[in-house]
Amino acid sequence: MSGQSIALARSLPKLGEAVRRLRSDRGLTQAQLAEAAGVSRQWVVAVESGSKHGLEVGLVMHLLDTLDASLMVRDDRPDDAS
Repeated sequence: MSGQSIALARSLPKLGEAVRRLRSDRGLTQAQLAEAAGVSRQWVVAVESGSKHGLEVGLVMHLLDTLDASLMVRDDRPDDAS
């Protein structure tokens, strides 16, 4: 996994931090990412700040795809939990 990083985003602020880090790692401005993803710069700002409640999953997925990133859902429940 050389060159790849994993970010655990268990909240909107953590998701925003991950998006901001990915965008920065790719040398993109918020405006460039917004244009490439087909969203407004204000939307990217809101996502990165973790304040955008009611995010449309399709837009988040498209934004992550634009960043060559993906979303993974993991079961964090302990193995012995029923």
